[in-house]
Amino acid sequence: AHGEGFLEDALEGLKEGDTLSGSIAFTLHDTYGFPFELTCEICAEQGIEVDEEGFNVEMEAQRQRARDARKDDAWDLGADVYAALLEELGEPEFTGYVEDSTEATVKAIVVEGQRVSSAAAGTEVCVVLDKTPFYGEMGGQVGDTGTITADGLEVEVSNTVKPEAGLPVCKGVVKAGTLEEGAAVTASIDALRRARIARNHTATHILQKALTTVLGDHVKQAGSLVAPDRLRFDFTHFEQMHHEQIAEVERIANEIIMSNLPTVIYETSLTAARENGVLALFGEKYGEFVRVVEVGSFSKELCGGTHVGSTGEIGLLKIVQETSVGANTRRIEAVTSFDAFNYVTAQTEELHQTSRLLNCPALDVAERVAGLQARAKEAEGKLKRAAKAASEGSIANAIDAAIEVNGYMLIVEDLGKGTVDGMREAWDVVKKRAEKAPYAVVFFARNAETGAPLMMAAANEAAVEAGFHAGNLIKAVAPAIKGGGGGKPAMAQAGGKDAAGIPAAMAKVIEILGA
Repeated sequence: AHGEGFLEDALEGLKEGDTLSGSIAFTLHDTYGFPFELTCEICAEQGIEVDEEGFNVEMEAQRQRARDARKDDAWDLGADVYAALLEELGEPEFTGYVEDSTEATVKAIVVEGQRVSSAAAGTEVCVVLDKTPFYGEMGGQVGDTGTITADGLEVEVSNTVKPEAGLPVCKGVVKAGTLEEGAAVTASIDALRRARIARNHTATHILQKALTTVLGDHVKQAGSLVAPDRLRFDFTHFEQMHHEQIAEVERIANEIIMSNLPTVIYETSLTAARENGVLALFGEKYGEFVRVVEVGSFSKELCGGTHVGSTGEIGLLKIVQETSVGANTRRIEAVTSFDAFNYVTAQTEELHQTSRLLNCPALDVAERVAGLQARAKEAEGKLKRAAKAASEGSIANAIDAAIEVNGYMLIVEDLGKGTVDGMREAWDVVKKRAEKAPYAVVFFARNAETGAPLMMAAANEAAVEAGFHAGNLIKAVAPAIKGGGGGKPAMAQAGGKDAAGIPAAMAKVIEILGA
């Protein structure tokens, strides 16, 4: 793999006790999908340390570049405002782990990047509360939606993000009334949407552990998306997963789901978590205390997201596809619960429709299709052989009708529907029949699918020596079919747009060659 080769090259000049630079570790992470942890493990085997501080500097620089690239985004129009708000107000209390609705106070309102004291109906606003059940987009989990209400006031929250770490901000529109700083409000998330997100987030943890079980410990998270209707998990792996591997990952995940294992969530020190083997995402910054999510005894991860109380709430996990997103990085997309049910139902209905069309039981569809493919291939072969025989017969007649021009025999023929390959095969027949006699051909055909005209000129060595030049002829004649082309003295071809011009093109050939 390219990443492994890059690391091997970097280690060539190092010896035991040396240190691999943080910039190289970052390149492995950013370009080749190598997690920092994996780089450390490989280096440790050779007694080489890795500059973690340098790696973190590169990671922070990348984050800053990403922030700079989003300067035009509505969330970043007031980036300085949010930094000032965080310094002034501190981190709001997050209540979303234990409740869906919270009585809160509006601490700040931002409109078009500027802090304001109030906002009337119809205004797009960004709202900071002192307490909030709204989860800000983070760690792959999308932000919450919902409402902020009071007597005569309604704000429809369309998203929640964190423009500054530790500062959840609700973005929405004032639908009724006037939103005022200092107002007492009720902040309520869309609980059904949150429940769907929680199912997908816990399922992502289960999926990662199942992947590690099937593929090996080299599997590390390389990105994720946890949305209400789907989940996406990027991970390090050196090749496309086999169908059997995907099926086994799916089986393990659903076995855990159907075992209805409890989800245990607690806070502990980062040191204790690492000593306990809790999975951490390298490149992420963790404080002294961290939040651990355990799925029974199956998986343990550091995570600040929202989760189900037990795995049975997920219902079902179905992998939709597995693809590549870069060197040594794969992506799995999956659905859970009713989204998985709907996906399976749709697939089943497609299968039943196919079985009805094929007039066979659903479980026999694959065998029936394979049989039809074999028959189609056999029929296609027969048609090709028949067409070739007919073409050879037609070419044989054309050879018999060839005219002598300037010391070589010339064949000008319209082959009807055909292809460039078909014209080449026809020329092969002529060459075989001609043996050493000087022969040249100019063939025309029409693309079987588009009807576009095709033209090819060819000559054997004896005809070229007699003065035939396929490339020059094609250049001169191709405009008649509104096309262009060229080539060498012995072979040239052209494509055009106007098949109606073929008769005129054939006449042009006769005129140019003086036949």
